[in-house]
This record gives sequence, structure tokens and C-alpha cells, in this order.
Amino acid sequence: MNPVAGQALLKLLRRAENASGRSEDGRNIGLRFSSESLPAYSAIGTHAEKEACHGDLLLAERDGAISIEWDRRAGERNQVLRVQLLDREALARHLGVVPRWDAVARAAQHLGPHLTEYPVLKEVLASWRRGAKVRGTGPEDVEAWTYAVAVVSHCRAQIATDVAVRRLSAQLTGDSKRVEQLSAPIDVLIQGEVAAPVRDPEDVFNELGLVKFPPTFLISGALQVRVGAQHVPIDAPYLGFPPSAITGFASCESVALLLTVENLTTFHELVGQRLHMPAAVLLYTGGMPSPSWKRVYRLLLTSLPVEAGVFHWGDIDAGGFRIADHLAACAGEVGRRVELHAMSPDVARLDSVSSRRALANAEVSMIEKLCARWNWDAPAQWVSVHRIAVEQESLPASWP
Repeated sequence: MNPVAGQALLKLLRRAENASGRSEDGRNIGLRFSSESLPAYSAIGTHAEKEACHGDLLLAERDGAISIEWDRRAGERNQVLRVQLLDREALARHLGVVPRWDAVARAAQHLGPHLTEYPVLKEVLASWRRGAKVRGTGPEDVEAWTYAVAVVSHCRAQIATDVAVRRLSAQLTGDSKRVEQLSAPIDVLIQGEVAAPVRDPEDVFNELGLVKFPPTFLISGALQVRVGAQHVPIDAPYLGFPPSAITGFASCESVALLLTVENLTTFHELVGQRLHMPAAVLLYTGGMPSPSWKRVYRLLLTSLPVEAGVFHWGDIDAGGFRIADHLAACAGEVGRRVELHAMSPDVARLDSVSSRRALANAEVSMIEKLCARWNWDAPAQWVSVHRIAVEQESLPASWP
């Protein structure tokens, strides 16, 4: 097809797709062949090229897709003034493309059975109808979303059990590495919002318990870990256990404080300070804690004295507050409350901090919503006023 004619017809089809996305009937869709609307037509340099363009437009008219309005002052069929859309389906067939309304309709058929369980899919389909991408995907990527639904549903059906990501991928898709390419749609399904801040794939998979290898539960404190029938004292600076091996905790009567931290660097720094905190217990979440990690966390919370304080310290960004939200929900299940530590720092301490960035509006909104859920008033106010993200490792290690 002549490139100028093809460009004009595709523009017409895109306008029809946009009208469909707005639930309009598509009447009165046209395109003027002016230097503003279609500069390529005005730039045609030879009679032969213009004739080729007109010939392809006439073929589309013969197929019932468009009507052509000619400029009579330029002679018989020498200059096009405007083309009018007559039949959007005929135009799509003539161009040999799947129009957006058909692609979205097919996607809706695949995703329809999952709309009740995952209402965010309605937002996804609505975005596609408008011609907007969702995390870089369009209706042609519906298979990826279908796989993502299957992954999330499978993982949620497990009870505090980690899932080997490549084994699950092979079972569900026939490709052992396919699921690792689905972090974007999985993230949207988990967060339940199309506009939710993008998260690191590792945090997304950790939240579901999708792991390449079992996580390690790192703990430092003056207590004992029950592994099967044995009680293992933590007499080293810290010990690591597979979560599945831990059945409980003992000798917790003297614990006055439990602190979880998001990042490994901070964990090691605080372990070095714990000699001066004999009544404190320290845990490393490994970023977003997995379901198996949260099971052990609940066991520990139920073993602590009622008066022991429970704290969390993580990054000041949307991901950090989502981790805190998960921990607070775990604590709530066993009647405990999590307070945040160092997540509303003195601004003067940030003057020398280089690892900070501006928070996007969507991140600020999410943080405010999560803080309101748990009455974390000081961090919410801090984020609302300063609107900057700060990595945990950039702040001096400190205990509550």
C-alpha cells in the first residue's frame, strides 16, 4: 500500500478506536488532507506517487470502508479534500489489522471469569479500551495476564508455604522462566490498582512466596529457637534458619523490644550494637517478607511478653511502607501493634544523604493511605510535607 494512503487510513482507524474506547458510535469520523492533519500528503512530490496514493484510497472506498471528498477545483480526482469513515470493521479488514475494540473484546473473554476475584482487571480492560498501556502491556498481551492470574491464585491457595518459582512456571506455562517475566501484571493484581507504584520484581515475588530457593530467617537476640523438638540458643551474633524448620520460640521472658529491618546492611550494623541492647531481638525481613517468613514472625510475636514493644524500620518509599503494612497486618492477627522506627527522621540528618529522590504523587497517596490504616500519624505527616524517598541504609543505624 502507498505509505501516504496507509498513514491516512491508519489515522482514521485510530480515531475510530478512540471513539470506541469512549463508548461513542463513531459517526462523523473523518480526516482532512491538509498540511496540518496530513503533512505527508502535501509533501508528495510526483504525479505518479499521488496517483498511487489515490488508487489505494479508491480501493478502500470500493470496499465500503470510506468515502472520499475530492477538491473539484483541482480537476477530476486530482486532489483529496477529506476522507470520511463509513464502516470501521470494513476499514480494519481492508488494512488487515485487528482493531482495538476486537482485541479488547477477546481479552475480556479471557479475563472475564476472573473479574470478581481481581476487580483491578476491569481497570486494565478500561485502560486498553482507551488505548493506554498498563505496565507496558496491551490487549495483545492477555496471555501474560491470564498466566499472572493463575500464579497469584496458586500462591494464595498455599498456607504460609513458599513456592519454587521455576517449578511453578514449568507447570503452568511449560516454560520454567516465563513467570519471572510476569512481575508487572502480578504486581498490579497484588496491589489492586493500575496506577500503583511499580515495585522491584523481587519484592513482588517475595510477597507471594515465589522463590528460587528457600529464604533464610535471620534473627539476633537472647532467646531460643525451637527446631523440631530441639531448642537452639542464639549464642552467636545472629543465626539463620529455614522458616519451614522453625516451630516456635522459648526463653523470651526477658525480651523488651522486637525490631524488624528491611535491609541487610542495616541488620548487620544493628547486630553490632546489640551488645548494648540485651533485651532486644532483631529480625531481617529480606525486603518484602514471604508467607513462610510471616508465619514464623507470628510465632515469635505470640511468644513475647505482652509489654514488649514491636517496631519496624524500612525504606521511606511506597515499597517500604507496603512492607510495614504487611508486618502490621501479621501483628494484628495475633493481637500486637507495630510502631515505625526512624521513618520520620529529623530533616537536618538528611543534609548529607545523597540516596534520596522525590516521591511521585501516587507513592505519596499510597503511603498516606497505609499510614491512616495503622494510625502512623508522624510518618504520614513527614511524607506529606517533605515528599522525598530515603533509603534505610543512608541513615545511621539506631535502635528505638
